[in-house]
Amino acid sequence: MTNTCVNIAGVSLKNPVMTASGTFGSGMEYGEFFDLSELGAVVTKGVASVPWQGNPTPRICN
Repeated sequence: MTNTCVNIAGVSLKNPVMTASGTFGSGMEYGEFFDLSELGAVVTKGVASVPWQGNPTPRICN
């Protein structure tokens, strides 16, 4: 089997396959549809130590 391990900024991952930021929630929501253990990482939305308003909904339009 091919070794797909990567190191990104000092973080070792078993492979370079990651979700896109903000599209995958925290990952657990997709566990029933996809084997999350196959991913190298789940990329979440940005976080901060203080709350902020953000953009109002809806944030998606046609």
